[in-house]
Amino acid sequence: MDKNVVESQLDLFLGHSLDGFSLIKSKYNLLRKDNVYHYTDIAGFKSIIEKQELWASHISFMNDRLEFLHGKELFKKHLNRNMNVDSDFQKTLLQNVIDRIDDEKSGWLMPHSSKDVFSLSFSYERDSLEMWRGYGRESGIAIGFDWERINNPSLNDGDQGMRLIRIEDYDELKKQYQNESEILPKNEIIFIPVPVVYDDYIKDNLVDDTIKMVIDYYNKRAVRTKDGDISVASDTLLDLIFLINPLLKHRGFKGECECRFVENYVEKAKDNYQIKFRNRGGIILPYIKYKMVDVNCRPIKRWPIHEIVIGPGLNQSKVIQSVKYFLEKKGMEDLADKVVASDIPYVET
Repeated sequence: MDKNVVESQLDLFLGHSLDGFSLIKSKYNLLRKDNVYHYTDIAGFKSIIEKQELWASHISFMNDRLEFLHGKELFKKHLNRNMNVDSDFQKTLLQNVIDRIDDEKSGWLMPHSSKDVFSLSFSYERDSLEMWRGYGRESGIAIGFDWERINNPSLNDGDQGMRLIRIEDYDELKKQYQNESEILPKNEIIFIPVPVVYDDYIKDNLVDDTIKMVIDYYNKRAVRTKDGDISVASDTLLDLIFLINPLLKHRGFKGECECRFVENYVEKAKDNYQIKFRNRGGIILPYIKYKMVDVNCRPIKRWPIHEIVIGPGLNQSKVIQSVKYFLEKKGMEDLADKVVASDIPYVET
């Protein structure tokens, strides 16, 4: 793509945080249409298949102890750097954001939380030693989701795509219809994980572009309307910061090649929505549940899975045999045929 065209993308910003987020994702190629892998253990795999659910974990209790803080500190640095100007409007705007960046939620039309941030994690790597090491002597499992079959299903081939819906919303829908085969779409979410950014140079440019995009838009608006719109501008920038933060991660985790499906909308905290808790590694891990459904918001009949990789471990061959048997007895012979062994001969001793 022509460099000038790429640079001008951010000029299309219309002052809305979601609009700005889309432009940033487009400029920095955060819209990858690649297959993704969800790494889990045997219990997690069994639950996913039987319940057709995926669980998003609280970002503060994941493997990076500085999760979410990394991006926040990066934004603070760039906000302060952009204060060195003569514009009173820009200084006031940025100071407003600096004063509020540690708030629990942003403001304006689409408030986002910095406290309740949940991530459903995937990897672009199908057979990652770094990921397998987390399962020690046990065999982990990587479920390979087919991006094309999820988002561009071929009805002639029997594919029905896949969407996610909060389990509480799905349970409400089941009450409205006599059976699940009659449910009509409502509140489902398109399955598009966004790549995590590890490269320090790219992160610096992305953060700087985000700040300047908002400044430029509201500078022009101030001239046009003779109104600085400080409050709206700072709310917009804070929304964007809270949207982008979960995607900025320390370069030391680059080997994970992670992409994420993140939920931190404050409006999602409805009365019927529940944060659940479970024991994981000796901590109480908060999580939320998504039901996996087809494009019509009904139970998945043909899974958009192209392979199931069994990780290295002391009993890898037994695990493969048991997973295939499990799938066959569940009437999923097509998935049983897609079970393969990791190519990595790693076993923790």
